[in-house]
Amino acid sequence: MRKIKKTNNIVKVFYTIFGVLPLLVTLYMYPLIPDKIPVHYWLDGSIDKWGDKHELLIVSIIILLFVCFKSKIFNENFNDETEDKITKFNNYYFILILNLLSYITLYVSINFETCLNNFNLYNFFICTICFIFGFFGNYITHANRNSCLSIRTKYTLENTIIWDRTHKFCGALWLSGSFVFFPMFLFSNGYILLIFAFLMIVVFAILPYIYMHYLHEKYLSGELEEKVHPKKAQHSH
Repeated sequence: MRKIKKTNNIVKVFYTIFGVLPLLVTLYMYPLIPDKIPVHYWLDGSIDKWGDKHELLIVSIIILLFVCFKSKIFNENFNDETEDKITKFNNYYFILILNLLSYITLYVSINFETCLNNFNLYNFFICTICFIFGFFGNYITHANRNSCLSIRTKYTLENTIIWDRTHKFCGALWLSGSFVFFPMFLFSNGYILLIFAFLMIVVFAILPYIYMHYLHEKYLSGELEEKVHPKKAQHSH
């Protein structure tokens, strides 16, 4: 009981620190920010839209509102331990990414005349998406039929073997694929970055569907059957 209470206190401290810190940092740096800041960039990192520096407060306020109203908006009482763990770590990851986004935006807003030649925000966003696939790929292999963090299609729901094999396939594909695509996103730019991002989405979405359809055809032809191991008879002495 004491261990659970200690864990809950650590979680509260985490949310408090990373919920309030972006707003405090933004307010502290606010006098150094130019009145007009870049708010949108082209694929090569060039600025194509400008805005007012008051817009920088939006991300900080979103983080603060998420922390304050998270428990009221999202239901986090799960029957499955794996799903509960995924949701908690997903919330931590979401807050940390928003914190990092807030600080990067502040840095770019103040130093856009020099830093945009060496830094592209699109690399950051797409690397983040790639990491999300890897994160879910690590856990989705354990998803059960009651989990909302699962692949629920007419194919996976018709047979337990299709369900298990599909989730294991997606877990291996997303986790290993994220390691392959991550360096591509990190060191590419312009239209090459866009092509790699499109390729990742296609591979991560289309290949599981093809695999599900393949398993479905095997199931209809009778080639996909559950292997039931007969229980050994217990003899009483």
